Amino acid sequence: MRAQLNNKHLPKEKILNATLKIIGTRGVQHVTSRSIAALADVNVAAINYYFGGKNKVVNEALKTIAQTLLLSFKHLDELSLPAEVRLRNCLYSYADYAILYPDVFRNFIDQIHHDPEASCEYIEFLRKNGLAKLKTVLKEITGTEDENQLSMIIFQIFSCLEFPVLLGPRFNSLANFNYYDRDCRYRYIDLVIKSLVKN
Repeated sequence: MRAQLNNKHLPKEKILNATLKIIGTRGVQHVTSRSIAALADVNVAAINYYFGGKNKVVNEALKTIAQTLLLSFKHLDELSLPAEVRLRNCLYSYADYAILYPDVFRNFIDQIHHDPEASCEYIEFLRKNGLAKLKTVLKEITGTEDENQLSMIIFQIFSCLEFPVLLGPRFNSLANFNYYDRDCRYRYIDLVIKSLVKN
């Protein structure tokens, strides 16, 4: 018996949505053409027809997830809010998305490790816009203009947010707190901001 997604969607959408669901619940390594087809309620040939194969639909799904993750940075543009609130909202949102799709970070790291020249939408966004936006808000909060110090703070923040996601459920037993509990995760982020950004 096939698990069906909403029948109102076109086959291409259903295939992409099924791939996203599998990545989110089981991880990239568990995506197969058969599992996508079963969840999307299409035949395996439809995956090749609409995407050109499993790897291409997985890449499209990862791009979709990366685009969703990048929406977190929109919080930095809400200039009517104090800089620290903008940063906190950005990091809350980023962490919330990250725990939904932990394999995205593993994939980014794998891509960079195996092919440093490979184009990755997430990395390109950080280079072109994301890091500059974060530096701007951190300048407001810290008062520092030192570009190296600002970069160090940014990468410490990302390390703090991504390490629990990369470890997955093992992190909770190691750290003795539940990163997957929203209130606990937000307290953790508040401590990260306080320890790294406050003078």
